[in-house]
Amino acid sequence: MKKNKPEQFCLDILNLDNVHVKGLVSILLSLGSELNARNPTMLSKNKLFQYHYSILNKVTKNLSKELKLSKDTEDCCNAKEVSDLRKHLQVHCMKYGPRKNIYKLQSDLTPNRKAYSNCLACRGYVSIPNNKIKGNKSIDIGYNYSYVNLGLYDAEHPNAWSLPLDNIRIGLNDNPLSVSSAQLLGMMECADLPFQEAERVVNSADSGYSHPSYIHPLVSQCPNLNLVIRFRAGTKVYKKYSGKQIAAGRNKVYEDEPYYLQIERERKCYNPKTKKSFLKAQRPIFDLPMDEELSFETTTRSGRKLIIQLHRWNDLLITGSREYDMSNLFFDLVAVLCIDKETGEMVFKRPMFLTFWGCNKAQYTTRNIHEDYRHRYDIEVHNRFSKQSLLLDKYETPEVGHLDAWAWVVQLTYWLLYTASTEVEVHVNEWEKYLPEVKRAQKETAPKSVSMTRKGAEAFFSTFDIKPFAPKSSKNGKGRKKGEKPTPRTWKSPRKKYSKYKKQAEKDKNVVKLE
Repeated sequence: MKKNKPEQFCLDILNLDNVHVKGLVSILLSLGSELNARNPTMLSKNKLFQYHYSILNKVTKNLSKELKLSKDTEDCCNAKEVSDLRKHLQVHCMKYGPRKNIYKLQSDLTPNRKAYSNCLACRGYVSIPNNKIKGNKSIDIGYNYSYVNLGLYDAEHPNAWSLPLDNIRIGLNDNPLSVSSAQLLGMMECADLPFQEAERVVNSADSGYSHPSYIHPLVSQCPNLNLVIRFRAGTKVYKKYSGKQIAAGRNKVYEDEPYYLQIERERKCYNPKTKKSFLKAQRPIFDLPMDEELSFETTTRSGRKLIIQLHRWNDLLITGSREYDMSNLFFDLVAVLCIDKETGEMVFKRPMFLTFWGCNKAQYTTRNIHEDYRHRYDIEVHNRFSKQSLLLDKYETPEVGHLDAWAWVVQLTYWLLYTASTEVEVHVNEWEKYLPEVKRAQKETAPKSVSMTRKGAEAFFSTFDIKPFAPKSSKNGKGRKKGEKPTPRTWKSPRKKYSKYKKQAEKDKNVVKLE
């Protein structure tokens, strides 16, 4: 009998070597279908969980050994070193994804908060966005994880999906942009993944990635990769110098006066010496003749009618550094203005500025650039759903390597839900059946949303033959001898990054002294 895609997805995991795979599949099925679990241990109450709850520690322990995310799992990660199992998991996931000529990827950093896990080593300070409590600092203690996701938001996927392809923990002393760049570069160079043969790969990222250390390695080494990156308002951009070159010395590359990404012709600045504010004249980007202009109307879910205006400038430059020379890497700039159709006023005070990098950028339409970045928010939905529903940040362990392995368990569960999104039936509460999205999901044959899929996953997964995933009968272990006590765990305080100067490093007791 032919297996359906979700069941075949689980059976293929059994071919992975050196991993407690049977326990892993049992965790995937229960994690993807249990709606009442508040921590991973509560998954043992699910009827698809065939093991003792202690299997969670055994699976993450074996996974952490085989994934080899870093030489020292307690400190920094090396995104360039990809273990065989990590590569096999990426290939296994892409096997169940759609084949396309143009792939859309999304990159983002997400924090894993571990403020009260005192036994975890090398915790640092992470940024917590959207902190609405006045007076509280938007930081916490934990780790940052870098994700690269596959975005699906075409006609075949009216409910957008952001599927995680790779995740890696950012080390305490690592540059997040360099790690993210090496992470994406390793995927582009992998022969087993379909990105090398693709016509185009478009990766979207927010303004935190608008730095030469992230852009330069990717654009210079991947000919079929394009980057859609948002730039902050007020950033300086340049046109290429077209005047007469001086005979001696280095040729000029940039024009003398830059353009600023803003509408205003002056900016309010502050002089710390005189302690007074003053207005500084600046040339806005809208003084530069545009290469393309277009506008279209759209309607929000609340029924508000908007006019979207797109303005495009081609072949601009930004300054780089000695290590990252940006003088020959041109990009296109797109300014997005959102206007209320009824009042004619701008919805947001400032335009949104998007940059488009890579070869053959002129062949990519301005409308597609705007759409790709608009769907970059899908990875934020993935981050929130992974934490709130798939217990990404609820796993408690004293080992950092086990925490990294649990992130891969959650990633495989996300893909399992995607494979089941076209086959599950709609299961909602009695008072939810009147909602428009529920009625739409009952009529459509396209993949359902991740939340709708998870609600019907338990009834669908119960139809699987779970005998291949059942534990083998074995004798019980000897256990701990009477009177034997385990070694007490040591508490580890959160650490800061290594200081740049030796004097500052020696002052911090938690930092190893530099030689």
